Parts: sequence; structure tokens; C-alpha cells
Amino acid sequence: MPRLPSNGPPPWLLVLAAWAGRLDRSADGVRVARALLAAAAGVALALGGALADTSLHRGVETGAEEPIVRHATSRDLAANVDLTRFTPEQVPLVATALQANGIRYVRQSFAWAEIEPAPGQFAWERYDQIVAELSRRGIAVVAVLHHSPAWARQEAAAAAFDAPAADPATWERFVGTVAARYGSTVPFVQLWDLPNRADRWGGAAPDAAAYVGLLALGSNAARAANPTVTVVLAEFDPAPTPGETAADLAFLDGVYAGGGAPFFDAIAARVSGGDRTPYDRRVDHTAASLSRAVLFREAAVAAGDFGKPVWATHYGWRAASPGSAAPGPDPATAAAYAVAGIERARAEWPWMGPLFAWGLTPGPSLGGEVAPDEALLGADGLPTALLSALGGFAAEGGTDTAPTGFLPVTTRQFGYEGNWDLQHLGAETYRTTAESGARLSVRFEGTGARARLRFSRQAGAVSASLDGRPLALDLEAFQAADVDIPLGSGLPNTIHQLAVELVGPGQFTIGGLIVERTIPLQWPVVLLVGAGLGLLAWGLRLLFFTLAERSGRLQRRRGVDLWPELPELPAWRPSRRT
Repeated sequence: MPRLPSNGPPPWLLVLAAWAGRLDRSADGVRVARALLAAAAGVALALGGALADTSLHRGVETGAEEPIVRHATSRDLAANVDLTRFTPEQVPLVATALQANGIRYVRQSFAWAEIEPAPGQFAWERYDQIVAELSRRGIAVVAVLHHSPAWARQEAAAAAFDAPAADPATWERFVGTVAARYGSTVPFVQLWDLPNRADRWGGAAPDAAAYVGLLALGSNAARAANPTVTVVLAEFDPAPTPGETAADLAFLDGVYAGGGAPFFDAIAARVSGGDRTPYDRRVDHTAASLSRAVLFREAAVAAGDFGKPVWATHYGWRAASPGSAAPGPDPATAAAYAVAGIERARAEWPWMGPLFAWGLTPGPSLGGEVAPDEALLGADGLPTALLSALGGFAAEGGTDTAPTGFLPVTTRQFGYEGNWDLQHLGAETYRTTAESGARLSVRFEGTGARARLRFSRQAGAVSASLDGRPLALDLEAFQAADVDIPLGSGLPNTIHQLAVELVGPGQFTIGGLIVERTIPLQWPVVLLVGAGLGLLAWGLRLLFFTLAERSGRLQRRRGVDLWPELPELPAWRPSRRT
């Protein structure tokens, strides 16, 4: 039987009408969803940009952070050496080669077993020559005191490469004797090498607390014999056993936990570039990289030891062997990476001290074996790509300017004319003059600088200039005080020249220069954060307007009459013309 037509509307029309009735509410829901998604995306972008900025600038400091990291060194080139492997005739030649290539600091083994082969019997000849030849050429020595003699060990430790003394007093006497003999000609001593390795600790399990005991005895003895000595913490092995990745950082934490902080002036870190470039900013304790050095700074800060520098006592990139599948750059690239890493540390890390090239020659050395591609000299005695790159960097003036951070007055970057005396007040060193016409000059690279100057009743009038523009300095005061005085800020990030001259009767005293560098913006990060904040603002605005319209506090745009209503025309019909 055929279906009769219904008097009501078709079902699909009812559905359409119902959907149309809900259209306003559905549109509001879509707008709210869009607003929330935009706001969430904005927050994500802004947070991502902030996290990226934190990651990119992790470890980067301006040099103005308090307390200031007051170095005892410049940031000139440095290298690990073992000049005892050369004949007495060769030592002067090697020292001259180091000087010609800009090396100003060397880390040299002072083996206790060689210096004191029997109790109270010392053999100084080789070490006296090494120190004399290096000092004559302006190269400062870091004496690594380690490798105890058999007579000083316990019998159970006889077979180990190194071991602490059975009687700690013998170690204390040895350190004091070395420091007293060499005085200021050996301004730095490093107490032990790799004590977190069993073979360097008499075969026993490494113990940070036990090392702190050895460190304390040696530090007190060195400082008693030479009050101006700088004590360097031992270098620790990051992987003393297979599978370990952060044993050095754990041992450093143990030294701090054991109360070792008062007994050293600088932290030592092994900094291998691994297979990452010097521009890689990922900080990871499990992977070798230049940026891993940041973890040592963070460990010191976490322990409240803000003012201590970190020294990279082994530094460099190991080149991949020809035909090897192992990752790594070629020798020329590895050398370029080493120079680029030094430049990055000088600009960004005012807490970083000297970075010591891995070794002078291939073979056994401090900290283990030196590979041919890590050495400064090849087996044939000729310079490697690394030494050529470092020497070229120094020859181009790469280390002639003061980098970000503190520059002590004893470094070669300060130029002095006239008579200047050294003063040591506690841990700080000053240069002072009372000669009218005496002057100093220093070049620095950064965006600002401060100088540690002495105010006193005896202060004389000085004439100072920065980049040729005069500076107003009045140092006369009723009470003597050493104060960090701003000399300039907001400068272009380039090389600047500071000059100061004593022009009247009185004294002028300076305790160092603090170079500051404003952390540069990373434009991708700025754009990311800006886009995120823009999205967040747009999303919140859309959400506000939608809620206001639904609550009736704001009239919807579709309900607004933009034009007045037209009047209705009266009914009319056109009539035929007559």
C-alpha cells in the first residue's frame, strides 16, 4: 500500500533545524577550544624557548657574578709535559719551542720516587734544570707531586703504580721540602694524580675522605713553606673502571663532603672533546665533550665554593685514526676544535683557568698514555697539527688580551712602566707604585670592566683613560679600602684599551682587572619566546571575549545593527500614463 504524504516536515529537516538551534552554542565551544589550544601552544613555545635559552647559556657567566672567581693565572696557553724524558742538552731547546708557540704554563710531573729515592736523600739536578729553563722563558710550572717511593709505602701497595705513604708525615715533609726549595719559581703545586683509581691508591678502593687527609697535610705543608703557592686539587678519572661515566664528579662531591674545600685553590678537570664539536652545548655527564666542564663549576657552586676556578688539566680532541670506524675528527679538525674551545672558554666561562693540552710527546705521561694525535710533538720531534694551530693562535694575538673574568696583576697582559712593587695581602696580590709618571696599560675584550683599586689617605692623583676617553678617578679617602671600581659598561663587545698613570705625589695600587661580557641574545630563542607569548595573548583574548558574550556582558557582533532600519514604503502600484 503506498505511503501517504505526512503533514509534518521530513525528519532530515527536523535534524537540520535542531542543529541550527544549537549553532550559537557549538560556535562558542569551537571558539573556546581554539582559545585554549592557542594559549596552551603559546605556553609550550614560551617555555620551550626559555628552556632552550637555559640550555644554550648553561655555565655561561658575565664575569660580574659575586663572589668574583679570582684567578692566580692568566688564560694563556698551557700544556702537559714531561721534560725528564729529554736529555739535559735537549731541555733548553724544548723550553724554547714551547715559549715560541705561546705556551705559558706547563704541568710537569715531580715524582717523589725520583726526587727522594731513599729517606732524606734527594736528587734535584734534573728538576732544578727543568724549573730554571722554563722560568727563564716566562713559563710557569705546575708541579704534580705524586708517585711515592717504595720505601714510603705499605708492603701491600708495593706493586701499585702509586700509593699513599704508610706514614703520612713523610708525605707532609716531602711536599714542604719541594715548596720551600722552589718558592715562587714553582708557584703551583698539584697534590696527587688520579686518586680515584685503585692503581693510584695502592690497589685499595679509592676513598675521597682518605684523599682529603692526604690533601690537607700536603696543602698545609706547601702553604707553610710558600705562603703565595696555589694548591691545585688532583685530577680525577671520569671512568676508572669500564662502564663508569661520572666517577670524577662523584669523587669531587666526596671531597667537598669530606671537608676538603679549604685545602685547595683550584679544581682540576679532565676535559676531552670526544666526538662533539666545541660548539655543542649539551651538558651530559655520560658523554665526553667540552661542555662537560660546566658540571665541575656546578658542583663547586652547589658546595658553596663559588670563588674557585676550574682548570682543565687535560684538554683536547683525539683525532680518528686513518681508516678507523671510531668517531672523531681528522687531526687538522681536532686542532681547530682545540683552538675554538679555548676561544669559547675565554669568552663565556670566567670561572675557567688554563686549559692544558693533552701531552707533549706520544707515550706515557701524567694521567696515562698520550696518543700521537693528542701530542704537541710527533715521534720525529716535529710539531703536530695541534702545536701549529696553538702557535698560530698565539702569534695572531689570541691570548694577548684579557678575556671575560678576573685578570691578576702578575700576568703579562698588564704592561708596566716605572717602578712597581708586589704586595701580598692574604690570598690577593697587588701592584703598587709611588713613582710619579709610572703607568700601566692593559687590553681586554668584553662589554665592561672593573678594577680593584685602593682608596686611602696616601692615594695620589691619577690620569686614566679607556679607549682614549678620560676616566674620572679620585682615590683619596680617610680610611683605606680595596674596592672594585666600574670603569665602563655597555661597551661594544670588542677589544678595549685601559691606561692609568700616577701624575702626582702619593701612591697608586691595583689588585686586578675584572672583564665583563653581556650574554648575547640568541635570536631563534627570542623569536620562539615572542611567538609563544603572542599566541598566549591571542588565545586569552579570544577566551575572554567568548565568555563575555555568553554571559551577556558583551553583545555579539552578529546582533549589532550597523545601519538604521529602512522605513517601509506604502503600498502603491504604478499607474498607466494618461
